[in-house]
Amino acid sequence: MPFFTNKDGYNLYYEDINPESSQKCPIILLHGFASSAFFFKHQIKVLRKFYRVVAFDALGHGRSDHPKELILSKNLRDDLIRDLGDLLEFLGIKDKFGIIGHSLVGGGIAQRFAMKHPENIKFLILLNSGYIMIDNVIRNIFYNLLPYFIRMNFLDVVANSVEKLLDKTIPYIITALSDTLVGLNLTKDDLYMQIEDQIFRMIHEIKEYDPSGISCPTLIIGGRLDNFAPEQMSEKLHNMIPNSTLEIIDMAGHFAPAQRKEVVNELICNFIRKLK
Repeated sequence: MPFFTNKDGYNLYYEDINPESSQKCPIILLHGFASSAFFFKHQIKVLRKFYRVVAFDALGHGRSDHPKELILSKNLRDDLIRDLGDLLEFLGIKDKFGIIGHSLVGGGIAQRFAMKHPENIKFLILLNSGYIMIDNVIRNIFYNLLPYFIRMNFLDVVANSVEKLLDKTIPYIITALSDTLVGLNLTKDDLYMQIEDQIFRMIHEIKEYDPSGISCPTLIIGGRLDNFAPEQMSEKLHNMIPNSTLEIIDMAGHFAPAQRKEVVNELICNFIRKLK
């Protein structure tokens, strides 16, 4: 199996499919939290007929190395952006490329990479994505504990009642982290402080986040039944990203690329074909 070594010395699994494609626009696939490149198997089956497709398992996911020690506050976002850039250099990809990102992590990395390297990006496709940074284990557990109506209006609700939400969710966050916390030299106060710091930073980053600098053509696909990244997030992204197209799929949840693969694949292929 192919691996490349990132700057921290970890081996990351990748797939470079159809590298000899005559098409000049490779397509990069970015999976979500607790997922892997395998999630895109239905999209790869279609895209590989025409395009070079590159996918990789992020650190701690799939077939890539899993760190023995987990730093609770470690930010996946910056490391993933760095690893993606290093993989593209490792594979010698110099042409403009498109990125397809799923969920809040894959879609979030896609958005930030496009803003950081606009000269390299031909298009973005954001699947069940949003503008909330679920980029470490604490934030992921906190967000998963929130009911649907809060996710629909995340900033309005959370920003005004974050202390109450933390009082209710921190015990559950600690329970979910119980295996990870074994061996960590943290007092209860230190642990509480670290969790609170991550949530407050998360809210601040959302307030400051502005994807209007994304200039490439962007397709946003949401699911009508998505409880994790509600369709309202896709609608807001559409309003924030200037050159974007919005598609909301009926009878599709957060895993629309697998649940409604025919519809999603058709939307993806039609969007790419129309690009000049």
